[in-house]
Amino acid sequence: MARLARRADVTADVDRFYLEYLEREWLRLPETERCWGAMEEMERLDFVLEWPIKEDRLAQLDAWVAEGVLTPEQMGRYRELQALVDRHRPIVERLLSEDDPTIPRRQAT
Repeated sequence: MARLARRADVTADVDRFYLEYLEREWLRLPETERCWGAMEEMERLDFVLEWPIKEDRLAQLDAWVAEGVLTPEQMGRYRELQALVDRHRPIVERLLSEDDPTIPRRQAT
């Protein structure tokens, strides 16, 4: 019974606040990378500081998958999202790379 209640709670939020949000964010990565050099320093810093929120949402989604609370339709979208993440993970790694001179870094004191 508790599992069914948990599933209903999660199912209501998964589509909008997880799947749609993450799909949108991962789909826009190629454009973000193309514009990276022309972005203001604060825009790049915003990306760097906010990306962990997206990773956290992805981890939460992974946990729900492991718990088996997603619907079959959501599982299909999740698999598509995972393929997108796999394709675009190198972009994230480049944008967050310590070696990227366009990313502002704190100077050691």
